Amino acid sequence: MKIYLTRHSKTIWNNELRLQGRGDSPLTDDGKANALALKKYLKDISLDFDYIYSSPIKRSYDTACLLFDKSRIIKDERLVEMDFGKLEGQKIHELKDNDKQIYDDLWNHPEKFERIPGGESYEEVICRCQSFLNDIKKLDQNSSILIMTHGMYFIVLLATMLHLDKKDYIKINHPVVDGCSLTLVEYIDDYHLIYYNKHDYLPHRMEDIYN
Repeated sequence: MKIYLTRHSKTIWNNELRLQGRGDSPLTDDGKANALALKKYLKDISLDFDYIYSSPIKRSYDTACLLFDKSRIIKDERLVEMDFGKLEGQKIHELKDNDKQIYDDLWNHPEKFERIPGGESYEEVICRCQSFLNDIKKLDQNSSILIMTHGMYFIVLLATMLHLDKKDYIKINHPVVDGCSLTLVEYIDDYHLIYYNKHDYLPHRMEDIYN
């Protein structure tokens, strides 16, 4: 089984360096251009998918709709972004002093992170990832799958596949994966990372701190 992971394309809040989480903002013109560049790349290399899954959050689903016919896209609630609670919508550089430690732990010391008030823990996101992976493992083993999701969820999903401890999430999240890049994981008895964050076909890099 071949599992391709990607992240939604660039949004207004990405440009403004705001935490998005369950909040949302529209795709930018650069974001739409990147999605169309990925669509062209998939066509050029004749890469098609048996199953296409997307987070139902609009920025993710809109990116998927730029790539594929809507009828082919399977929305799955388990692919939604981590909930960042009271910090959603805030600009990173404007985080108050009492929130800076939580944010630093989220990214740099995930083994210490508990949750942002009103948000999710890593354990809750891991549980969603495991549930989703258990279901796709039941599909035909010759299947080719694309998963459209979000920055932090991408990190946790890939880390779950690779059996990483939380302290090792920083091996994936520095820097955060580009929107509309491709990461390929093969599943043969276990998950094997083939390549990560392929983005040479993209006209615009995201270059954001997160999500």
